[in-house]
Amino acid sequence: MAAVSTPTAAMMLVATAKRTVAPRAVMPGARVPADKCRVAAPSRRHRPRASHVSRADNKTSDPVTEVANMDSLIDLLVDADEEQLLKLVAENVLSFDQKMWIRIASRSDAAESQEEKDKIMTLASKCMKIIETMVESTEDTIKQSSKLLQDILAAAANPGTGEFDVPLKADALARMSKKMEGAEVDERMLNTVYAWIRKSDEDKLDGMVHILQHLLQCYAARELDTGKTPLDSVIAAPAAEWPEKFEEIISGGFGEEAFNKDLQQRMEKVVLNLPNGSYAQRVQAEYLKEVEDRGKDIYKAKEAAA
Repeated sequence: MAAVSTPTAAMMLVATAKRTVAPRAVMPGARVPADKCRVAAPSRRHRPRASHVSRADNKTSDPVTEVANMDSLIDLLVDADEEQLLKLVAENVLSFDQKMWIRIASRSDAAESQEEKDKIMTLASKCMKIIETMVESTEDTIKQSSKLLQDILAAAANPGTGEFDVPLKADALARMSKKMEGAEVDERMLNTVYAWIRKSDEDKLDGMVHILQHLLQCYAARELDTGKTPLDSVIAAPAAEWPEKFEEIISGGFGEEAFNKDLQQRMEKVVLNLPNGSYAQRVQAEYLKEVEDRGKDIYKAKEAAA
């Protein structure tokens, strides 16, 4: 398999970045009530169930090999103490699909002694409880992420009316950015943002989608602003101010070559330092793509006018 260099990987990530971060156009003067940003956590009826999780590992079309892999895991689980069992279940949670539960039941039915049968059934019960606890913990985390997200979004609402004036103005974006300072934005929180965007999009709430996309921009700007190069003044600014910021750094001698080099270095860091395929990587790559597109247009216009 041919190796892909870091610069090439960075450019591939930029090229394939979707435009979820770029706020969509909304009618000027539109208002979104602040309570529209309150989205309930998934109900137990819609939460993922372990028995329906697709197997992530041991992908094989050979039934014999698949059964052997399941038996190997079951044997490890049977011999594990309580601490090891917790770790094994957590590490192999995606293996607990319908086939796995059926195999555990088959092993119990085929047990040569009542003691062995009871041991396997006790194991199944313990595994179910561990997975149930993991799911409930995930739900609690989603609720926490939703509450934090609501607090950040509320900062962008009009202090006088409690409504969101969209498109968001500079002062609203500044309040939202300020609220985000020090906030722990992890993968679960970003996942919640994307879930809200999808739901708002389905409900045709363009104003809410616009607000959430600006929130992603605020997050990306916070993560990517190093405060070390002229390009940081662009990255840290709202997108509406980018043309002005680009004019300032170009006047200060920050040419297109320096721009491209700086941008590529940032993208390489996104590729190397963030988990591949993570929401954090996706959001920051999209943001850099927006900066790249806007910058190229401005440099091109400057060259044409020269």
